[in-house]
Amino acid sequence: MAEEAESKAAGGGGKGGFIVAMVLLAVIGAGSGAGFSLMLMNGGGSHDAPSNRDLQIVGGAGKKGEGAGAAKGAAAEGNKVLIASLDPILVTLSGPQRSWARLELGIILEGPSAPDDAVLLKSMTEDIMSFMRTVPLVHVESASGVEYLREDIEEIARLRSKGRARSVILRSLVVE
Repeated sequence: MAEEAESKAAGGGGKGGFIVAMVLLAVIGAGSGAGFSLMLMNGGGSHDAPSNRDLQIVGGAGKKGEGAGAAKGAAAEGNKVLIASLDPILVTLSGPQRSWARLELGIILEGPSAPDDAVLLKSMTEDIMSFMRTVPLVHVESASGVEYLREDIEEIARLRSKGRARSVILRSLVVE
């Protein structure tokens, strides 16, 4: 009997400690779920597109490495930056697996908006779609592969826009 008392004291509280631990975990899980859902409802995870989704003009953007004073000077000169959303791209990747990929991209364009920006964005979408058909699945399986893919797409955008595209924003990449 003395051995049972010692093993019970060394082992913890028994059933009561287990129940307390389970209740504590349930409360923490419920609190985390409620906090996450509130964060999503307050706009943190909203994926609703604004009505003018294609082009968004942002004033006062300087070149890389310049301070805030240079950005104000650029805004005074009328240098504008456009953030353009491309249409979602859905392609079949090359290779024996025949995987599908869906890309959503944004392009940052420098300079004033031109009347042919919509045509430029459509031609960029077609070029990127043609390029994605040549990419095998193994090239986008790792983080470095996705970064290389983004850099390749950025190069395509720069070539098509004749240097007007500053960078590419990879909003989403889904591979099935």
